[in-house]
Amino acid sequence: MDRTQTFIKECLFTKCLEDPEKPFNEKRFQDTLLLLPTDGGLTSKLQRQQRKSKLNLDNLQKASQSESVDKQLEKKNYRRINKNSKIALREYINTCKKSTEKCLKLAHENKIANKEDLLHYIEEKHPTIYESLPQYDSFVPMYKELWVNYIRELLNITKNLKTFNGSSALLKLSMADYNGALLRVTKSKNKTLIGLQGIVVWDSQKFFIMIIKGNLIDQIKCIPKKGTVFQFEISISDDDDSALRYSILGDRFKYRSVDRAGRKFKSRRCDDMLYYIQN
Repeated sequence: MDRTQTFIKECLFTKCLEDPEKPFNEKRFQDTLLLLPTDGGLTSKLQRQQRKSKLNLDNLQKASQSESVDKQLEKKNYRRINKNSKIALREYINTCKKSTEKCLKLAHENKIANKEDLLHYIEEKHPTIYESLPQYDSFVPMYKELWVNYIRELLNITKNLKTFNGSSALLKLSMADYNGALLRVTKSKNKTLIGLQGIVVWDSQKFFIMIIKGNLIDQIKCIPKKGTVFQFEISISDDDDSALRYSILGDRFKYRSVDRAGRKFKSRRCDDMLYYIQN
């Protein structure tokens, strides 16, 4: 502030105060202004970074919430991984089908009618084909040890069925995962599929990919959901033979298990399913 400028004392302090020199004597007012150089906000920026880097409960909770949000978003290389898994599944199905066709051809050529003899013959003469054959017994633990316990826990099934809520069970079954379930085809527009029973290897959008236990050789089959009724049973306990039986209308089940989990099934017209009753 300019020292030669005296209007502050003469014009302001003389009108407001009895003693215009009082602010200067008490050092409440200075007639100079001190200016210091700044760092362009670098200090405040460093202070903010230090506060963020401090570990505390709030920061940890915010970090966990941000991680959960990131997990919900599309992960890096998700499309590539998903594409590779589809390719691997398709190759597995095609390899199993080709191997079963070769085995049936060998059984016809060598006139083998027993399953054990056929498997023993293929294991000795054609080991590469034997290794690529689908084995039904290898998928049985997937059904007995995993899916049965999963569905019992999901529906809260106990030996006392008086406390069992059937309406809530239907809602849970509509959103359940059927990978590993033992399904049987009861009705179908394709008559050759009726009676087939197997363990679900993969629950896709339009098909139940199942492994079927055959008389000669086990096979992988893609059963279409459209125009097919599936049936499955849930045993109440391992010691009891009684079970709960349910049916799946394939036409209303043409969704992936991931999409079904968050989907609400609404009532709609069922004119397209009259053949279920007529047949």
